[in-house]
Amino acid sequence: MNINHKLQLITVLPLILSLMLVLFVTQMQYRELSHQVVDVYRQSIIDHRKEELKNYLAIANVAIKHLHKNNSDNKQDVEQEIKSMLAEMRFGKNGYFFAYDLNGKSLVLPDQEWRVGKNWLDLADDNGVHFIQELISGARKGGGYLTYLFNQPSNDGQLGQKMAYAEVLGQWQWMFGTGVYIDDINEETELLSTSISSHIRYTSLMTLTIGILAVSAVFIGGIFMRVGEKRLANAKLRTLNERIYQTQEEECKRVSRELHDGVSQTIAAALFSMETAQLKQEYGDDSSKELEKSITLTRQIMLEIRNISHQLHPAILEDYGLGSALIELGREFTLRTGVEVKVQRLSVRKILSTELSCALYRIVQESLTNIERHSEAKNVLISLALTPRWLTLEIHDDGKGFNYECFERKSTPFEGIGLRNMNERVKFYNGELKVDSTIGKGVKLVARIPQSELRYRADSATGGLL
Repeated sequence: MNINHKLQLITVLPLILSLMLVLFVTQMQYRELSHQVVDVYRQSIIDHRKEELKNYLAIANVAIKHLHKNNSDNKQDVEQEIKSMLAEMRFGKNGYFFAYDLNGKSLVLPDQEWRVGKNWLDLADDNGVHFIQELISGARKGGGYLTYLFNQPSNDGQLGQKMAYAEVLGQWQWMFGTGVYIDDINEETELLSTSISSHIRYTSLMTLTIGILAVSAVFIGGIFMRVGEKRLANAKLRTLNERIYQTQEEECKRVSRELHDGVSQTIAAALFSMETAQLKQEYGDDSSKELEKSITLTRQIMLEIRNISHQLHPAILEDYGLGSALIELGREFTLRTGVEVKVQRLSVRKILSTELSCALYRIVQESLTNIERHSEAKNVLISLALTPRWLTLEIHDDGKGFNYECFERKSTPFEGIGLRNMNERVKFYNGELKVDSTIGKGVKLVARIPQSELRYRADSATGGLL
């Protein structure tokens, strides 16, 4: 797996995990909410049915109230009339009134007359509920509700879940009440639960679809961005490589020109002087002047070759360390340009590797080249300072300066190759490069290398000063 695929995975994987977590939490919340809604809906229907039962019983009480006050001596006739009225009062398909005495004897039970006259006090439903006893107990307390299983007339006598309400009937000491079958409530709540579950699935599906589209958009957008950035980086890299090749070619041309215009001409002059001395010796003339000139030219050739070699790679850097190399570089720069260079160095032994010393040397060399070409400075200060965390190299000139922020925005790879090379050298050692410059106030360049990079390598360290 290459780095691009890893980056894509790192980008998309948190989104996928977040989406899965959101879906899971949403599902849990939806389910809990649906259970609450169904329970509230079921309870509201039951409360409504309970209120209806009390109202039905109140209506029945009003209907037989006049018989309560009947002082006729024929009590059995009044009781029979009450039983008949209760048996005839119906509501809905399964709504009727029932009556038992307080001992459990059935007095009124429409559509199940075979139960009338028998004692059902110990009767229990399939769930073990002694509903006659419970109803009588609730009635004695002023009225009570009870849910139990009982035969449902409209369903060919099949058992159904019934909710009943019972009270004591005045002076007769009867338990009478009514009830409704609540299987339809279960059906309604099941239908509501199914509907809510369907909506939850639809919402979850929509959320998942939107999440997948979002992840896909991020994934595809990331691909396009990486492709675009890669193309831009490749274009910049090609431009930078071209500039590097041109710089190398210019350096080769410079060395070739110095060899041709300097060393070659001096060698030719020395050769001419030696040939002249040889001719004079053949004719017996004095050739001392020509020999002295040849010696002088030979020394000049050695100096020029040494300067070229020093520019390519200074031997003093390996022999005596960075501090001495910077002092020599500053001295030669002053002799060549007339700009005063002051070097403040550290006298610390064996602290830098050869590679790091060379990198810092090249930064100073490139800075002095820029100062010579652009700054018109009179003085340059080069300082090395060691702090608990950093090795700091500062190069400060008093030249005309420039607008660095504007330069950063507008420069192309062809224009800023020097500063970019410095920045790359410093970043290779996890360091920082800062340029502080304003027009008319010179330039201050600061390169900082972490202390962790200052441990020299045993195979390349030298015993010289920093």
